[in-house]
Amino acid sequence: MFQSKITITFILVLMITEVFSQASSEEKAKRMEWFKDAKLGIFVHYGIYAVNGIDESWSFFNGYITYDDYMNQLDGFTASQYDAERWVKLFKEAGAKYAVLTSKHHDGVALWKGDWDHLNVVDDTPAGRDLIKPFVDALRDNDMKVGLYYSLIDWSHPAYPAVTRNKTRYENDQERWMDFVNFYFKQVIELSKRYNPDLYWFDGDWEHSADEWHAQELRETLFRYNDGVIINSRLKGNGDYGTPEQGVPVGIPENPYWELCMTMNDSWGFQYNDHNYKTPYQLLWTFVDCISKGGNLLLDVGPMANGAIPGPQIKILEAFARWTDKHVEAIYGTRKGIGPGHFFGPTALSKDRKTLYLYINYKPDLPLTIKGLASKVKDVRIVGNNVKLKFEFNESSGQLSFVLPPEVTDPVITVVAVDFPEQVKLRSPKSSLTWSFVNYLGKDNRWVQKHLPLLGEWQEGISNLHYAGPSMLSEDKRILYLLINGKPNGPLVLKGLKNNINRIWVVGNGAKLSHQLIGKLYWSQVPGIVYIEVPDNVIDQKSTVVAVLLDAPISLYSEEGHAIESN
Repeated sequence: MFQSKITITFILVLMITEVFSQASSEEKAKRMEWFKDAKLGIFVHYGIYAVNGIDESWSFFNGYITYDDYMNQLDGFTASQYDAERWVKLFKEAGAKYAVLTSKHHDGVALWKGDWDHLNVVDDTPAGRDLIKPFVDALRDNDMKVGLYYSLIDWSHPAYPAVTRNKTRYENDQERWMDFVNFYFKQVIELSKRYNPDLYWFDGDWEHSADEWHAQELRETLFRYNDGVIINSRLKGNGDYGTPEQGVPVGIPENPYWELCMTMNDSWGFQYNDHNYKTPYQLLWTFVDCISKGGNLLLDVGPMANGAIPGPQIKILEAFARWTDKHVEAIYGTRKGIGPGHFFGPTALSKDRKTLYLYINYKPDLPLTIKGLASKVKDVRIVGNNVKLKFEFNESSGQLSFVLPPEVTDPVITVVAVDFPEQVKLRSPKSSLTWSFVNYLGKDNRWVQKHLPLLGEWQEGISNLHYAGPSMLSEDKRILYLLINGKPNGPLVLKGLKNNINRIWVVGNGAKLSHQLIGKLYWSQVPGIVYIEVPDNVIDQKSTVVAVLLDAPISLYSEEGHAIESN
C-alpha cells in the first residue's frame, strides 16, 4: 500500500510538472510573438567613445589607451545634433520593428542621470541631458518596440573588481561585491521604472557566475515591473533568446528565438578610420539568411559624438527601406523555411504555412525547381509586383518547376511566393538537386565539352546551408565546384568553410577570381563568410562553374558548431 501511494504521488508530480511546463511554454510563446514576427531591429552603440572614434570601453581595458585619456572624451561628447525622431524615422523606414540603445557600456558612462553618484552624460558631458527618454518616446510614437542595452560590467565603478585586463581593485571581498550588485540592481530598476523597455539586452555576464550576478533574482525583479519583458541570453542562462554575433549560424539554432547582432562595418561605435563597410547586398543577404532560419537581424548603427548618423550607414538603411517595403509579406511574421535538399537557396514559410517564399539572388537562365512537395500548388507569383508565373507541377514526383523572367527580378534579391490551398507538406526528394541540375545541363553538348572533361571524377557537393546553389566536389575533396544558374546579383556566398583557400578560377575559362573573408572573429571558432566576386565577362549562358582549390580535403562547420571532416 505504501509503495502504491509513492507511485501515485510520483505520477501526480509528473503530471503537474508537465502541465506547468506546457503553460510556461505557451506563456513564453505569447510573450515572444512580437519578437518572433519582427525580423529586423536596429542596435545603436552611442557613447563617449565616438569622440575619438575608438573601441567602446575595450580601448582602456586592453591597454590601447590610458583610462584617464579615455575618460577625457567626456569633455567632447556634445550630442549637439542628436535627434531621436530623425533616428527612429530612418529605422522605421528601413523596416525595423524595434531598436536597442546602449544605456550604459562597460565603461560605466550612463546615457541618463539616476538617483546615484556615478558617471553619466547629464552631469559629466556637454550633452547635459537625458538621451534615453527622447529615444524611447520616438520609438513608442512610431509603434516600435523599445530595447535597452545594459552592461552588467562596470570597469569604472569603485566597487567593481576589474579595472583593466591586468588590474583589479580587489579579490574575494563579498561585502564590496554586494555593494556593486546593489548598485547595478538600482540602475536596472530605475530603467524599468522610467522607460519600461519591452526588451533588455544585457552584456558582460562572462566575468562572473549566475549566482554572483544574482541573475535569477534580477530576472524576477524585471518581471515585477513588466510581465511581458523580453531578456536576451547574456544573463547567465536566465534569458529568453540567443544572440549570435557577427556571423549567421550555419544551421538553425536550437533556441527557436534568436537574433544576429551585426555591424555595418567592423565597429560597433563610430570610428573615423573604419571605412570597411559591408555592401547593402551582403547585409540584405545576411538578413534573408536570418529570416530563413527563423531569426532576427539586429543591424548596428554607430552615431558620431554629435549624434549624427554617418552617411554610409544612412545609405545602407535606405537600401533596406527599398527592399523591405517591396517584400513586406515575405519578411514579417514569417517562420523558418524548408530544409536543405528541396530548393537551391533560402526559404521561409508564412505563419499559416500556406505560402512558401523563395529568396533568389541571381537572374536565372535555367528553370528553377523545388523538389519533394507533397502538397498541390495553387499559384507561383513574384512578391512585390503581383506577377503570376507559369509553372509545371508533377504530383507523382513532387517536383515544381518554373521560369523566372529577367524583367521581373529584383536587382538585389527576388522573392517568389508559392501558394498552397492547405498547409505545405514535404517528402524526401527522389534524387538530389545537384544531380538533377547537372543532368539537365548534360543535354547541352557545348556545355558538357567545355566543363565536364575538366572536372574529372566528381561527387555530390556541400549542403545548401553552406552554399545556396548546386555544388560538386573533386574525387579527393580538395576542389569545391560552385555552379551558378545565370547572373548573380552580387558575390557568391560560402559559409562555414574551415579550410584556407589556395586559388579560385572559372572552369573552362581559366580566369582567376578574388575572394573576401568577412566576419572571422579572433575569439570564435566559427569561420567567417567567404565572398567570391564573379565578373560579368566570365558568365556562361547555361551555367558558370567556379572552382575553389582548398588547402586540404574540405572541412565544414556544422549546425552544432563542430567540424564536418571529409572521409
